[in-house]
This record gives sequence, C-alpha cells and structure tokens, in this order.
Amino acid sequence: MKKYWSYFLSFIKKPENVFISLSLFFGVLSAITVPLLSVADEGHHYMRSYTLSQGRIESGKSCSLPKDILLKVKEAEANNFITSYKKLINKNDTEIHKCSSATGYPPIMHLPQAIGIGIANTIHGSLGITILFGRLFNLIFYSIALYFIIKWVRVGKWAFVATGLFPLMIHLSASLSGDCMANIAIFTTVAALLNLFSQKRPITRRQQLLVVFIFCFSILTKSVSILLLFPLIFLPKHLFSPNKNKKIPFNVQKWRLIIFASILAGLCLMLWFQIYTQPLLTTGAAHNPLHSNPLKLIAILFNTYINPRLPVSDDIIRGIIGAFSAFKYGLPLFVLIPSFSLLFLSLLHYNKKDQELLGEQTGKLAVYNLVTIGMFVCAVSYAMYTAWALLPFRFGEGAYYADGVQGRYFTATAVMLVPVGLWLQKYINVRTKNEKVFNLIMFFGLALILSFYIFETVWRFK
Repeated sequence: MKKYWSYFLSFIKKPENVFISLSLFFGVLSAITVPLLSVADEGHHYMRSYTLSQGRIESGKSCSLPKDILLKVKEAEANNFITSYKKLINKNDTEIHKCSSATGYPPIMHLPQAIGIGIANTIHGSLGITILFGRLFNLIFYSIALYFIIKWVRVGKWAFVATGLFPLMIHLSASLSGDCMANIAIFTTVAALLNLFSQKRPITRRQQLLVVFIFCFSILTKSVSILLLFPLIFLPKHLFSPNKNKKIPFNVQKWRLIIFASILAGLCLMLWFQIYTQPLLTTGAAHNPLHSNPLKLIAILFNTYINPRLPVSDDIIRGIIGAFSAFKYGLPLFVLIPSFSLLFLSLLHYNKKDQELLGEQTGKLAVYNLVTIGMFVCAVSYAMYTAWALLPFRFGEGAYYADGVQGRYFTATAVMLVPVGLWLQKYINVRTKNEKVFNLIMFFGLALILSFYIFETVWRFK
C-alpha cells in the first residue's frame, strides 16, 4: 500500500499530471452525462462542425445540411433532449437553411470536433455517435494541449491547473463548443508572456516565430483575444539586440517583431473576411448610443459589473466557474467558494522558484496584466452591448447594460493573475508544512468539485 501511495504522491507532484488525469476522467463523464446538444449554442456548433467534417467551409447567409441534423437541432433548441439519437444521418436528404451563428468562426475553432465527427461517420454515422465523438475529440484536444502548456510555462503552473479544471472549462471542452479552442489560445498567450518576462537570455528566432503564431492564432479564434498580447509592448530590453543607432528611443528589433506579427494577424483576419463575406460583429440598432456619447460606456460597465440593483454581476461571477447548459443549472454558492479558494491558493501559495524567475519583472507584469484584463473586459462588454443588447427584441437603443455578457468569456484570463499573486506573496502568502500537503489539497479539492459537478448534472437530467 505504501508503494502505491508513494507512486501517487510522486504522480501528483507534477501539476500537468494532476490536470490531464482529472480533465480526461471527469471530461469523459461530462461528455456522457450532459444531454447531447444541451450545452450553450451546441446545436449551432454541431452544424458548423458537421459541414467542416464533410470538407465544406460554408459562408454567407445560406448553408446546406442533412434534414436529420436540422430537425435534431430544432428539437434541442426547444429543450427536447429525450428523443432518440440512434437514427443514421441520411446525407443525401439535405436542406438549405439559414447559416448558424457559429458559421462566422474561422474553421480552426471547430477542427477537433470536425475530426471526431468525420471519424464517427466512417464507423456508424448516427446522430448520437457523431455528437459524442465530436465532444470526445474536443476534450482530448483541450486536455493534451493544456497539458503541454502547463509543462511548458515556467511560472504559475498550478494556477493553470486550477483554472483549466474549473467545472465550466470541463463542461465546455467536453462539448462541441468552439470556446475550447479560444481558451487554449488564451492559455498559450499567457504562458508565452510569462516565459518571455521570466527569461534572462535574448529572445531566439524560434520564439519570435512563436510570437507571430500566437498573434495569428489569437485573432483566428476570437479576435478580441489579441488584446491579451498588450504586455508584449513592455518586454524587457535585455531580450532584444540593442539599437545600432543609439538616438532611436525605442528598440527596433522589438517593435519590428510586434508590427510584423500584427500585420500578419490582420492579413489572416482579412482573408477570413473574404471567405466569410459577412461582418463578424453585427450592429444591433441603427444608432449606437456609444458612438455619439463614448463616455456612456462607463455607465454601461457600472450597470453590468457593479450596480447592486441589477443581478447581472452575480450571474457573470457564477458563470466564470459554473453556469452550465445555457444557464439551465449552475454550481451553488457552497461549491463556488471552494472553487475560487483553490484558485487563490494556487496564486498565493509561496513558490520561491517562481519568485526568482520573474524577479523584478513581477510587479511590472502584474500591472500590465491587470490593465490588459480591464481592456479585455471593456472590449467584450462593448461587443456584446453593440451586437446583442441593442437588438430590437432585447432592449434596443435604450439598453442600459451589456446584456449577453457571460462569465465564460473571462474564465481563461484568470491565469493572467499569476504575476499579481506572486507580487502579493511578498505581503500575503500561504505556506504548507511541505509540498505534499499542497499537492494533496489541490488534487482532492479539484476532484471533489468536479465530482459535485457530475453529480449535479446527473441529478438535473435524471
């Protein structure tokens, strides 16, 4: 028994092992127990993934899909999840329909799901099997990708584990949602920033190519995510070659890299515009009040996130960790508090190695990241206010808050708090008797929270 316990302690010593074991185990349970097509917008993501699995990148206003799929999606939108999914999809009986909202996403957002659906079609081809395979491949992609990100990042590994194992993140990754790819893009961006700011040697050619890739990857998932690269502007000088012309006030190599990456990312987005042929951000009303009075955005932000008379902020906070299946159910307060507590523990648990790696950059990066999160929140709020709240069937031009903002849009950005946690450790830190105690708390704490999520899911849909 001692031998196995020793092996277990050795296994959970590595944060990436904790993540992938819990992610795959509870992710598979989530994929099986959550009713098919019940996750937020999953029907739209299914339609998009299925067309991609057939080798078609549909765009415009009209799309074509088998009638079996369209009927099943309509049933799911009417909250009918109990009908049979065993029927084989008749690929020859198709129908022209209005393209789903997920059609505007670049294909990369649904690539794992499309691969899973494509494989399912060769095995059985029923509605249920294609959806389940799409879910499982999305989960496998998420788990493996974040596993390697956690191995790769130098500081804040446990914060990536705690955030990546939020019940909401498992819920989304074990579905057909394209948000899974967007979250991986955010994790990749933040990990790259942490590695560069903690690096002592000059930036390599491979790392420069990585920065370019991250710019393009971010803008081709959810374009607003490119704002998270704002801290790159403040990369330390020692990473770059000094200017040959000492009179130039900025580092030429750094800005050449940032400008080149920005231009290439912009070209990637323009290329997608040409393929899709429609604007990605719709205008909900003929007149946007923010255009005539930009300062009104302050009032919109206050009403959305602070105003105690509106329950919006409560829903957003709950949605960061656990608001499931288009708000059909969510984690209770006694589970939300431990979830946030484990995140704060991962941020405040004293780590001498992380402190030494970031060093004098800790306080600076903490400020840059907090500003970046603020910019990201403002951008998302503006987008949802413009594209959703102003719609005639919502609030129209009288919209007074950013209706449509959901906590899941911000969940992955929690890892940007890593330098904030390291800075706070100078004044407030948590220390355990030894690292084994901390590892056990994180493993079993996260496992218990995810267990409750699965229990709640089964109980909700029994």
